[in-house]
Amino acid sequence: MEFQLHPSSPRGAVRRVSLGPRGEALAAAGAGVAAFLALSLWITVPVTVRRVLRDREEASARDRELDARREREGLAMRAIGVRDRALDAGDRLSRIAFLYGVAPQRWPRALNPETGLLSGRDPASLTQGCGRYLVALERGRVLLEAAESDDADLAARTPSRLPLRSELVEPSALFGPRVSPWTGGEEFFPGVDLAAPLGSPVIAPAAGTVLFTGRADAAASRLARFGNLVVVSHGSAGVTLYGHLSRVDVRRGDRVARGRLLGSVGATGRAASPGLHYEYWRNSGGGRLEPTDPLFAILDRRLTRSDASLERMRATSAPGPIEPPPPSP
Repeated sequence: MEFQLHPSSPRGAVRRVSLGPRGEALAAAGAGVAAFLALSLWITVPVTVRRVLRDREEASARDRELDARREREGLAMRAIGVRDRALDAGDRLSRIAFLYGVAPQRWPRALNPETGLLSGRDPASLTQGCGRYLVALERGRVLLEAAESDDADLAARTPSRLPLRSELVEPSALFGPRVSPWTGGEEFFPGVDLAAPLGSPVIAPAAGTVLFTGRADAAASRLARFGNLVVVSHGSAGVTLYGHLSRVDVRRGDRVARGRLLGSVGATGRAASPGLHYEYWRNSGGGRLEPTDPLFAILDRRLTRSDASLERMRATSAPGPIEPPPPSP
């Protein structure tokens, strides 16, 4: 086999390359390899391209699915946030209704935690439940505004805030039955003990008149264990009591406004550490006072999570007679 290489100029010499049998075999083999590579590329390149495109499409689908999942999770978190704010608003309105003496039959039942209207976590069900709950919130707001319109001083004389001017507050004893740390026997505790730094200001949670200051006279009195006391009457809204005070800054007969300094946190009486003993005696009608959970009357701070329906709050009281704050009504 001979190859001729002709120059571009007519005056150039023609080059001849001759291949022997071995060269011809190598040339044929090279041509075969080239043909095989061409055929292989013709088959593999489309397959590779399709695989790359498929991988890209799958990666894109995974990214879209991840974005959709994140969006669903974001919607769920926002829905839960709206639910929690709605429940807080409902709890606050229900506690105000309790303090204002609103009858349970007039109060929107959708605001009762027992209904479970907003107990789910699914955004669709929460959206539907929130719609009904917002309608109930508006009805409750209208009822409370009507009560305040009928009694201009109702809001001012209703205990509604923490009676301590301190950020360091922790409940150390809660309203209800317990084992007495002093006698070891069962007793009903008609108030709350709030641990706070010594000397923290104790303030009036509402407007009222000071009924009593000092210590309970009788050693057998349950009130003797609370050391220095202040008792404030809030008219039809009830009576509040403050114990374990280190100092008393008011006198009997003083008129006090919400936020007025009553005294300071101490450890007088039976107290293992500084704190405030706080009781709220609600007017249950006919001039009769009943102890109720003071946490229901603290709207500016949430010391514990204890959402309750209006019926449950009205039913929360001592199971039997308890010595009332001095002077006896």
